[in-house]
Amino acid sequence: MKTAKFTKLERRVGHTASRRAHRQLMQVPWVRFHRAYEEYIRWQAFALWARAVVESEGCAPSWLKAILRKRCPGFAEEAARSNKPELLGLHLLPWVHKQAFGFAREEGWLDALVFYGFRDARSQGNWEYWEHCESEWKRRRPTSFPTFPEWRRSAVNWKLEGGARCATVSKSVEKYLDFEAVVYWLRPLFQTSKIQLPTHVALDLEQECPGLLEYVNTHISAVYAERSRSWQRLFNWGRDHVLSHAKKEGWLDVVLSHARIHPRHLRIVDYGALYCKSRPGNTALSYPSLGQWRRDAESYVRVSGM
Repeated sequence: MKTAKFTKLERRVGHTASRRAHRQLMQVPWVRFHRAYEEYIRWQAFALWARAVVESEGCAPSWLKAILRKRCPGFAEEAARSNKPELLGLHLLPWVHKQAFGFAREEGWLDALVFYGFRDARSQGNWEYWEHCESEWKRRRPTSFPTFPEWRRSAVNWKLEGGARCATVSKSVEKYLDFEAVVYWLRPLFQTSKIQLPTHVALDLEQECPGLLEYVNTHISAVYAERSRSWQRLFNWGRDHVLSHAKKEGWLDVVLSHARIHPRHLRIVDYGALYCKSRPGNTALSYPSLGQWRRDAESYVRVSGM
């Protein structure tokens, strides 16, 4: 996709949309948002596939209309009344927002769903592959169009910046976010004068990320003057080890940029900051297991006005 240049007004509008999306994201439990998020990315791919076919043909062929009637009841009939059939594909995604995700609109978090869904690595693959199809099919109409599953497989295997397939980038992002959750779970322990892991925390860490446990025990002193900096060093370890393949192949920055705008990352950071502030002076006392921390983080919602 081409790199866009934005005016000051456009950047301001973008910041406003980002703040609104973040606020909405924090007002719904992660499990509910994530389920809709995954579904939204699939619907987006479907809409782009249909749009590519319609724009190539100038209208929806009969076989596509049959699929639309089955998957999008009401939309095909509504589109049939339009005097511009070539715009059918363009109107499908707004229809999906209204019909498939009407519950998110009613509950007040549709903007967040669209904002973050559009920025997912798989969505980037969808849009870049759609642009490719639009260009190629305009130059030479295919003898037969791919089915939606075939089109989607090609989209998820589309190579992004750095040469990595978008499915590979997406999996690496999820892997890194799993690691991030571990680091934020550990954070309160790095606020004390002595960095000492409770026994059950060390056992959890050994099972989840043994290399990180060894790093903490070996390279981070029990008495460390710069406590905040010592915690930040864990992220450096993660980039070197959790994302070692991406770093070696030259697409580490692609993974990290997608991780930074991922809704799960934003929720981890938000809950992690709140949790760190809420810990008593003796942080080892009643320290939660990693599993409990994750469950609490997933169920966390921010009350409006906070």
